[in-house]
Amino acid sequence: MSRLASLLALLVVAGCATTEVPDTFVWVDELPEEQLEPTAYRIRGNDRLQVTVFKQEALSGEVLVRADGQVTVSLIGDIAVVGKTPPEAAVEIANALSATGFIEKPSVSVAVLETRTPDFAVIGEVRQPGSFELKPGTTVVDGVALAGGLTEFANKERVFVIRKAKENQRVRFDWNKLTRSEGKGLRYKIEDGDVIVVE
Repeated sequence: MSRLASLLALLVVAGCATTEVPDTFVWVDELPEEQLEPTAYRIRGNDRLQVTVFKQEALSGEVLVRADGQVTVSLIGDIAVVGKTPPEAAVEIANALSATGFIEKPSVSVAVLETRTPDFAVIGEVRQPGSFELKPGTTVVDGVALAGGLTEFANKERVFVIRKAKENQRVRFDWNKLTRSEGKGLRYKIEDGDVIVVE
């Protein structure tokens, strides 16, 4: 089941079949400045990583993140990396290598070589709801435009972004303020896995 289909099913189970969002939300203008900045990249399934252990060529190389969220690294075996930033994954691997007792104070780096295309969804009162490829810097206005714009039935005061990466945080927008270039909404960037909901 695709991520979009899974989210739609979740909304239905939660009693949101009409795309109505529960009243637990925060207005975008009330968000702290740091939440307007893009979050650090976190490793996902099917990412291809380069693990480099300084002066240990035999332990270095490319690894694929499996569906279970783990990679296999020589000497230590499987280690979970999904949801971690590359530097966090490097620390985990270094600690695991250190625990083996074979390498003293290992220096490890992790780089993302290849990743799936990030995407986001737009649902509700838009002309062409669906899932879209995420381009850097995409805003709520950009996302709604990709979905064909608002329908005549859209409630312009009830536009939300559901952010899975922040425990399904719901951020509310006033469409009229967005189109007048007012408030923080224009600086709020869409991230991978976000869902824009227009009631």
